[in-house]
Amino acid sequence: PNVMKQSTVLAVSTVIAMMSCATRICRAFQGPQQLGSLFHRSLVVLRQSSTVSANKAAKAVPSSQLSSTTTSKLLNLSTVTKQDLEQFVVNLGHPKFRAQQIWQWIRVQGVTDLEQMTNVPKKLRQQLEEFSKPKALEIAFEMVSKDGTIKRAYKCHDGQVIESVLMPYQDGRYTACISSQAGCAQGCVFCATGQMGFSRQLTPDEIFEQVARFSAELNQQEHSQKKEQKNGEDNKSHGRSKRLSNIVFMGMGEPMANFRHVKTAIQRITNDLGIGARRITISTVGIVPNIRKLHEDSEMPPVRLAVSLHCANDEERSSLLPANQRYGGLKELMTCLKEYMDSTGRRITLEWALIEGQNDDEDTARELGNLVTTQYGLRRDMVHVNVIPLNPTGGFGGSPSGRQRVDKFCQTLEREFGMSCTPRVRRGIDIDAGCGQLKAKVMEKEKSGEQQDSIQQSSDLLDFIPQQSQRVPQVGVYEDDGEEDSRGE
Repeated sequence: PNVMKQSTVLAVSTVIAMMSCATRICRAFQGPQQLGSLFHRSLVVLRQSSTVSANKAAKAVPSSQLSSTTTSKLLNLSTVTKQDLEQFVVNLGHPKFRAQQIWQWIRVQGVTDLEQMTNVPKKLRQQLEEFSKPKALEIAFEMVSKDGTIKRAYKCHDGQVIESVLMPYQDGRYTACISSQAGCAQGCVFCATGQMGFSRQLTPDEIFEQVARFSAELNQQEHSQKKEQKNGEDNKSHGRSKRLSNIVFMGMGEPMANFRHVKTAIQRITNDLGIGARRITISTVGIVPNIRKLHEDSEMPPVRLAVSLHCANDEERSSLLPANQRYGGLKELMTCLKEYMDSTGRRITLEWALIEGQNDDEDTARELGNLVTTQYGLRRDMVHVNVIPLNPTGGFGGSPSGRQRVDKFCQTLEREFGMSCTPRVRRGIDIDAGCGQLKAKVMEKEKSGEQQDSIQQSSDLLDFIPQQSQRVPQVGVYEDDGEEDSRGE
């Protein structure tokens, strides 16, 4: 920090001046023995001065912001809590209300550029420059789909790469699909992330920052549009909200296997960003003990639940999702879902990746319908089935079902069992927006020694975008598009 450097320079200058003066005195009067003693005392002054500067830097940043997973002692403006920001500002010697001004810039207007915070005193901005940083996650790569979907690969402090996606919709909604782990330990054979294996849990700040960054960018865009409208400039997007409206934990990792950190991040999302819990969906492979925590833990916000089911019998499900056996099979899972539904009164989404010729025929749809309504007695009006044409990956040989088979599967559930069933909205199919796919390409390029100097360089983007002559695989990221998404809580 600059304060520490300035203090050190001042102390060194003082020592030099003292030594020069002492040398002249010793030559005139006492000799070198006393000079050595004076030099020793000068070094003590230097050490004390440096210690004071270091303590000032350490005390400025609240202890709750010093994560054990990172060596940085700078305050992260993208993830700081209001309480910690207030403590930070007061520690620097400023009145508490200055924290509210900074908070308005960060959370309401989406600004982390200190120079834009015009109502914040220059001295405080200079101190923020020394003791804070705008973000912790570094964008390793970013791509934008022709449908407006933004896919990012973030690099964490330890080099781990995670993915986030922002999906815009014509009705004005913006949905963020975020990661909860670096990698995944569940081993789903058709999933790109599952094929990578597990690296580590993401911290609450790493989870929250993915959402906060998208929220801030949208807030900044909306603020700019309002300024343009005030100035009378023509803009077709006037009148349409740019706020982040929905969050889905359908990125990399198993959210229920990182329950404590995910819960903390969701609490921050609802409290600090103002996104309602019913607009947040957690997707799980079926971690039964932690699904129970969703309705037993009083501190867990009432989020929506989606379960990656994909098969209606244990043999087939265990072959695709090894975690099925680990958590007691379909009996434990379906019993748990019945308890959840009875306890909360909340609707459940069942996710079903359709694999051509494997789990996409009408008989399989009937097997699913009987599992839900007959065997375990789940209310059919409280279950929504989202069918997902498979995302092809290099480690799995299956292919996505055709449109006709998708329609017949849904029609069978609706006509014979009265269950709601819809294909999910497909987003980012031209930029490999499916979970884990961009990370795989980033890591592949790193292994080959190629460096990405900037996410803006067109030559880099061309490496990721299929040529016109190539067949673009119909893959993407999918949102839980239950009918509640378009309504308030």
